Amino acid sequence: MRKKIVIMLVCFGFVPAARAVVNFDQGVDVKSAIENAVVSELKLPEARYHTITDLSRDCKKISFRADDPLTSPETPLHSRESGQDCENYGPPLYQVCHPYYKDYEEAVKVVITAPRTLQPGQKEVFEVCLRGTSLTLKQLSPAYKYSVRLALSSFELTPQGPLSKAAQADREVCVLETDSDYFCTYRCKDGYYFTRSNPHGMVSPGMPFHGCRTSAPRE
Repeated sequence: MRKKIVIMLVCFGFVPAARAVVNFDQGVDVKSAIENAVVSELKLPEARYHTITDLSRDCKKISFRADDPLTSPETPLHSRESGQDCENYGPPLYQVCHPYYKDYEEAVKVVITAPRTLQPGQKEVFEVCLRGTSLTLKQLSPAYKYSVRLALSSFELTPQGPLSKAAQADREVCVLETDSDYFCTYRCKDGYYFTRSNPHGMVSPGMPFHGCRTSAPRE
């Protein structure tokens, strides 16, 4: 009797193992098995939408002379956003990305909100820039101290008093930053950069002749 029970337990113990055996008579989809194993080991990268890869900036200069109106003409600015959208597909494991572009445009003007006195031949220069939805203004060669307020697409500049000649001259100090075969880049004391063409450049390939001056007036 004890011997019969042992035999029965052994038989039942092998049932799960027997069920797990692959029936080769029915065929095996090896390709599907490999793909499922790969997908289980690897994770799909996360889908990414509106990933910005580049955002251009457009800058223009606006100047005022003594006899100019206090409101400048509108200056068109254009900025382009470049990016990509990535979507997952699988199995098999892969991701497809599509480029996209978005354009931003503004018509910008500078408004001097109160009269101020400029000397004959004197010129004030401001730089307006658009990058995406961001508008900025830089005072390149002001004759006055100004408070700045952005109202929609207009920069309103309110005079706070004339700058001293020493302060104006101090802003104009621009020294050579980089001297290359084709360009001269200058950095002004307030951090403003500008680039000019090298007056000599490359006379022949491999023979650079630099002609950049050590300093230059602000542009």
